[in-house]
Amino acid sequence: MKRLLILLALPLALLLAQCTTPGMENRLSKMEAKQDSILKILGAMQEKHEYMATRMGWRPPADTTPKSIPLGTSFNMGPENALLTIVEFSDLQCPYCSQFAPTLDSLSHAYPNDVRVIYKNFPLSFHPQSKPAAAAAIAAGKQGKFWEFRYKVAPHFRDLKDSVYLAVAKEIGLNLEQFKKDMALTPEVGAILDADVELGRRIGVEGTPTIFVNGKLAQDRSFEYFVRLIRQSKGG
Repeated sequence: MKRLLILLALPLALLLAQCTTPGMENRLSKMEAKQDSILKILGAMQEKHEYMATRMGWRPPADTTPKSIPLGTSFNMGPENALLTIVEFSDLQCPYCSQFAPTLDSLSHAYPNDVRVIYKNFPLSFHPQSKPAAAAAIAAGKQGKFWEFRYKVAPHFRDLKDSVYLAVAKEIGLNLEQFKKDMALTPEVGAILDADVELGRRIGVEGTPTIFVNGKLAQDRSFEYFVRLIRQSKGG
């Protein structure tokens, strides 16, 4: 039983580190009301992990069914035959997405031949700057610097606004006049965002960040986790 609780608690602790849709608030309130009793149970069994939860956007580790996630028009980095294809459904105003960004950046630099990263937009309705930020990132992508913009803007998730986007654009060397024109939240950009959200919902995404590795839901977000998967793929 103790081993079972450990296996469940480790991946499900990640459920708490995720931005969720407004529809989850009632369920979350009820779930948090049970926190004390759950913690007592785990404590009695000498567990040191966070209490188990069921926020949307994550599945139990028993679900290993791979998802079919088309590339579409998404920005991607890394070889098509990479050992790991990591698909991130993200919101640039999400604090947990901001925390995860350096891990992906470091992984791509450390294992450029083994990792392919695909970015999918999943702007949440209660983040007013999520769509404008996504539009700005797409604008940077039109100048070939989506990833530079995405990782540079990540630490600014608390104060996202046009002046921040322009400052980051200047820092990474974009043509500012062109960037100003392209960063508008046009119907074309809106259609890109809507397509990503529709795809995400179809495969069960309802929170950010949600990460898939080779079509399977990731059970961890640490650098070491992805390195371990790479080594396993190499037979190490």
